[in-house]
Amino acid sequence: MGNVAGQAYALSVLTPVHPDRIDALRATLAGLPEGDGSPLARVGRTHFARWVILDELRYDPLPAPPPRRDPFSVPYLLFTSNLDGPLEPYLALICERIPEDADRIWGHCVGYPGTADRAAFAAYLRHNQFDTGFFVCAYPERTVGEVRAALDARERLATFAVSAQAMDPLELQAAFLAQFGTRERAAVP
Repeated sequence: MGNVAGQAYALSVLTPVHPDRIDALRATLAGLPEGDGSPLARVGRTHFARWVILDELRYDPLPAPPPRRDPFSVPYLLFTSNLDGPLEPYLALICERIPEDADRIWGHCVGYPGTADRAAFAAYLRHNQFDTGFFVCAYPERTVGEVRAALDARERLATFAVSAQAMDPLELQAAFLAQFGTRERAAVP
């Protein structure tokens, strides 16, 4: 499957963190707002994303020897994102819409050039990118905007259905058309 499913792209980046900056990075990540306030919500093309600090790899063999731990020489910051379309425009949007947040996060990483030089920023992330072996995107053929519009339509339809319980058929038809469109758009050929 790789990094692409339908129109969606999976970005996976592993960047080394300066060991003396790990606590500051943890505090920065803990302070990020969630949901619509998230920096990546402002990028607008992000289906799902997260930053995770990795201190070690852990191998859990089945069925049972004890797990083996493999500590890294330095901690790493893992960034994963499922996004709309190709990678390059997404990286440009990060530089355009959330440069301070990106610099505050990746600024703790070794060799980070900053977002002021967009080409260097993109090259840095691509250099530390690894291919995604498998990823799941719920709606790989749909953009974030299309998914949000569908969720909004579902919410509006559910609200309408509850409010329309006592309507007679003609009243229901008129209310539905007033809420969701004209007779021409709603007509079935």
